[in-house]
Amino acid sequence: MKPFLITCAKIALVALIIWAVWTYIPVLAAPMLGVVLLTLVVGVLAVVALVAGLSVGLAAVLAVLGVLLSIGVALAPVWLPLLAIVGLVALCRPRKRAV
Repeated sequence: MKPFLITCAKIALVALIIWAVWTYIPVLAAPMLGVVLLTLVVGVLAVVALVAGLSVGLAAVLAVLGVLLSIGVALAPVWLPLLAIVGLVALCRPRKRAV
């Protein structure tokens, strides 16, 4: 509980300092507003970069899945009969019964 209260006290202190600067020292308010706007712009650019990176990553994953699917389709004449043989053997094999 103590770290929570310390965090709340720090947030309240920062809010009080921002309010005091904004109210009593307007000369400092303009640079402070500039820093806030710069922070928002950098945040928006970071989100845009993240979305672009995710879309490129998603495209790469889909390309790999497409290649794997095409390999599976190309090898279907090999693995489909093998799968059928394994299924028939499993079907015809006698099962051990639990006592």
